[in-house]
Amino acid sequence: LQYVNQILLEALRLYPTAPAFGLYPYEDEIVGGKYKIKKGTFTTVLTLMLHRDKSVWGDDPEAFNPDHFTPEAIAARPPNSYKPFGNGQRACIGRQFAMQEAILVIGMILQRFELIDHKNYQMELKESLSIKPDGLSMKVKLRRDIVRSQLVPGALPEAEGAGGGAGAKVASHGTPATVLYGSNLGSTEDFARGLARTAEANGFDVRMDDLDSAVGALPKEGAVLIACSSYNGAPPDNAAKFVDWIEGAEAGSLDGVRYAVFGCGHSDWATTFQATPRMIDERMAALGATRIADKGEGDAREDIEEQFDVWSGGLWPQLAEALDLDFEVSDGDVAPLFEIEELGEAEVNPLAHQTGARNLTVTENRELQNTDASGRSTRHIEVSLDEGMTYRTGDHLSVVPINSNSLVGRVLRRFGYSFDSQIRIRSSAEDHSKLPVNVALPVHHLLSRMMELQDVASRKDVATLAKHTECPMSKPQLEALAGDDYKSNVQVKRRSVLDLLEDFPACELPFGVFLELMPMMQPRYYSISSSGTAQPDSCTVTVGVVDEPHLSGDGQFTGVCSNYLARARDGQIVQASLRSTDEAFRLPEDPNVPVIMIGPGTGIAPFRGFCQERAHRKAAGDTLGAAMLFFGCRHPDQDFIYREELEGFADSANVDLHVAFSRAEKRKVYVQDVLRDQAEKVWELLEAGAKVFVCGDGGRMEPDVRRALTTIYAEENDTSTEAAEAWMESLVADGRYVLDVWASV
Repeated sequence: LQYVNQILLEALRLYPTAPAFGLYPYEDEIVGGKYKIKKGTFTTVLTLMLHRDKSVWGDDPEAFNPDHFTPEAIAARPPNSYKPFGNGQRACIGRQFAMQEAILVIGMILQRFELIDHKNYQMELKESLSIKPDGLSMKVKLRRDIVRSQLVPGALPEAEGAGGGAGAKVASHGTPATVLYGSNLGSTEDFARGLARTAEANGFDVRMDDLDSAVGALPKEGAVLIACSSYNGAPPDNAAKFVDWIEGAEAGSLDGVRYAVFGCGHSDWATTFQATPRMIDERMAALGATRIADKGEGDAREDIEEQFDVWSGGLWPQLAEALDLDFEVSDGDVAPLFEIEELGEAEVNPLAHQTGARNLTVTENRELQNTDASGRSTRHIEVSLDEGMTYRTGDHLSVVPINSNSLVGRVLRRFGYSFDSQIRIRSSAEDHSKLPVNVALPVHHLLSRMMELQDVASRKDVATLAKHTECPMSKPQLEALAGDDYKSNVQVKRRSVLDLLEDFPACELPFGVFLELMPMMQPRYYSISSSGTAQPDSCTVTVGVVDEPHLSGDGQFTGVCSNYLARARDGQIVQASLRSTDEAFRLPEDPNVPVIMIGPGTGIAPFRGFCQERAHRKAAGDTLGAAMLFFGCRHPDQDFIYREELEGFADSANVDLHVAFSRAEKRKVYVQDVLRDQAEKVWELLEAGAKVFVCGDGGRMEPDVRRALTTIYAEENDTSTEAAEAWMESLVADGRYVLDVWASV
């Protein structure tokens, strides 16, 4: 393509599209040492003659010679000696686009066709506004010398790939490396998988599994590498048994174990940030294990990929030294994990779901907002439960989403597949593959049900795109996005790998590498908005539909699962499972205990279930303690969801409802404001032993609610801020302030 570019530039030298351009001097000038030109004198420059100046183009400027446009020749030439598109402000502003388009088109033509000059054409110029060949035509036929293999490699050939492809792998020395992870949503597991691949590249004998698999069995040979997250201070589901084990293990039980820990978290949860990985790191050391490297901490609010890269980059030299291994550390830039074979015939091979989800039938899907007034959507969705499925009020429904056809279609178009294309994936390391390998798989099924296509591209992802780009215009831009421009132009704007591939069509990323960059599809958790006691055969969720302008300024961003559920019709099957929440997020067993529930927007979901539960208890004859429910929305006529039900709970469930409207009047009122307005009643319930529940945005709303409660305590007791904060911490420790919150983006 570089030589095609030189050919085009040389053709434009001899036959420029703009045959002339005009200039005039701002002052009296002497041109070339002998031609006097007065100020303002209009002078026409003949581009054809400019491009035939022997002092610039050599003794035979009429000869067609693409070597005039090698990088060295361009650098040595006066910059104003070549003006094929005009000059100054009136020069063609689309010249770079036109050149790029021409290079790509000619490259594709030459790649596919043999060109035949069937008329023995001789150049004849046609002049209008520009110069072009007159009467030029040719015949083409498919090239017979091209072997069209259906094998599509997962990456560049070894000679072209950075790091030498598979050759970058260190010879195996057989030292065990046990990689363990604790992860609910898969992000931390991806970091563990990265550690496993790099360990394998550095010659280790790798085993990868979840933390619970290592209860009572941490190996004392080699190294134990742990990646773990934390959820509201609690361990992930697949690390809970491991945490219980090391908390109760005897001193000295981990003598001989050598380990390193990387923790994942989100600093919006400041009080529980990194709670589980910190505990694991400290407890293992206390039990006699040897720390190979200081614990790494990744914050999802910042650039967690870069934080992981910095930590893991320093890990391997320390690991080699600790284990007395003599090898040159590889950076893990090994052969791509996936290789793609396109299949000519369809083969049916349904992918087994491994999340425990069942096929549930949608029985109701209705709109809760006045969409004409609000411009937004919240859906109430009910599904019937299979026999044997039970839930408790406050639990979650875990939904397996499906990417929309429009989103999947973008990927198919980018890589040249059709909706019915089938592939077979082959992996260079099947033990670490997150995808089914060596089986026929419809591409559409793979992309719609197994891949997260809209996750923000990591810094490493962008660097991979740059590595697979040869275009001299696109490559530096991608390299800049992988460097100093990453946070402002990728992370903040939430641009995905797919977004960048569409923005940089010159990137030649193979489909196999694209799959390797994509995270696996993760289930979405929704707080169940019904009572497991009052409504045991079905459950409901309250879904805020995400459909808003993309932060990059390019088009709309639509949430995968919320829109998938919004499209679900009555009778449609969705795949979902029930998930138990923290035991603390339950109504008190004693119905006389007061409760304070705070949930703006879709955060109302579990409290609708709580209120149904209280109504059910009251109908059964129980005496109920006092309850306050704080709900927030924008406007009473737009998004006051479940209004009739919530107001009806005053009688049926003894619930005192308070609503904050943030857009109804000039003053914006939020739940924390109404909470402070009701300070006297709130404090009365707190003194009576009330349990406080908060559901919703954990980044902004929950900290504001916490501050409001702290202020109420300080004012009611005329005490210091420090004392009020200590009281708040005791409320948390006693299980009287419990959360079901999520991070805002």
